[in-house]
Amino acid sequence: MKEVDALIYSRLTNDSGIISLMGGSANRIKYGFQRNVKLVPLLTFFQFSATPGNVTGNFARTWEYFYQFTVFDKQYPEILSRLKRLFDGHVFTISGSYEEIGSVYSLWDWEGVESHEEGLETTRKDTRYRFLVVPKAQDPI
Repeated sequence: MKEVDALIYSRLTNDSGIISLMGGSANRIKYGFQRNVKLVPLLTFFQFSATPGNVTGNFARTWEYFYQFTVFDKQYPEILSRLKRLFDGHVFTISGSYEEIGSVYSLWDWEGVESHEEGLETTRKDTRYRFLVVPKAQDPI
């Protein structure tokens, strides 16, 4: 869902803390596998999976979107800490311009092991967040 991508990217690029950790440039935040640029530090994110949620009651229409964030930098602990502050337990404010989503809530899900990225010649660390998305209510026919 592209609207969730836009919410995540907007939250990342509007945060001065993450921008300063990224060397002062939002150009170091990429979607998907856009690693063809040899920039370090680098942060990428992509939708890992999407499934109907297991929540019942008023949230029965909820979808769970899992997004994986990958940090390419030796100072990854500071960047991961900032990501946790940005996304763990965050309720997004949805403007009227969004057509598909009504509400979005995010929470931390998983963190991988430290590894070495050969192509960028630096340390790499993955983390995953769950985004609970409730579609916008539609007008009845």
